Amino acid sequence: MSMFDKFENQTLIRATLEIKTALSVGSRPSLEPTETDLPVVKGPDGMPFIPGSSIKGVVRSLAERILRTWNRRPDFWACDPFDAPCVPKRSRDGRIGKEELWRDAEERERHGEGPADAIFSEEVWKRSCTACRLFGSPWFAGRVAFKDAFLQNGDDLPVVTQIRDGVGIDRDLGAARTGAKYDFEVVVPGARFGLEILAENVDDWELGFLITLLRLWEEGNLALGGKVTRGPGWGKLHEIKLYRVDRENLLDYLIQAKRTERDVSDFVRAFQEYAGKVLRENGREQDA
Repeated sequence: MSMFDKFENQTLIRATLEIKTALSVGSRPSLEPTETDLPVVKGPDGMPFIPGSSIKGVVRSLAERILRTWNRRPDFWACDPFDAPCVPKRSRDGRIGKEELWRDAEERERHGEGPADAIFSEEVWKRSCTACRLFGSPWFAGRVAFKDAFLQNGDDLPVVTQIRDGVGIDRDLGAARTGAKYDFEVVVPGARFGLEILAENVDDWELGFLITLLRLWEEGNLALGGKVTRGPGWGKLHEIKLYRVDRENLLDYLIQAKRTERDVSDFVRAFQEYAGKVLRENGREQDA
């Protein structure tokens, strides 16, 4: 059965991202001769925002790095979606591919085991890594959605964006490359953006894992956007809050749009207990 066939729970995570350095989340290069070479992405109101895809990218990348550190299959691991996906299009390197799984599902349907699409979905889910189950893969949608983050304090800033100079480096000479000067736009330090993440049908430990990743951002250890190795992109999350809808209070939400605020530490504890159990059990298997 698909993870989206019925409603189990929905969680809204809200936080504020305060930019401590500058922020370079670039749009396409400008074609205007009087404009900057690399403007920041802006909405119809002319104000910069952070695309949800950019936020999802850095959070997923961090999640995959942590999961690969432990690599406890089949419960707690991450594939390499580019070189070694958990479910490739065709079978390779000992991994069964999507085409073979679909043919097998059709054969099982002919033997009366159920609809082929349901069988296929279940088999893909079993073979998928933790990261793909949470954030999505080519075969199914993710259960965590990241909304665009909009500027909250534009009226309080002296200026919202600035233009900075950049220069290309000749790697052989270790010096500035002739004719490679450019400029780029950044959002100024002190800007605050409203972050919203929506998670559907996730287990408590999965939600705790996601919150743990965000807590690293609370400490300022996660960079966002471009040019992060030279300074821009560093900030901190503040005021992480969590609002939950379960089957028990679904009617209240549908009629009154009422969500229940929950303590994030409850879910972090669930993740700690789950991860500890997986690591202990895996350690016993390796010792045996």
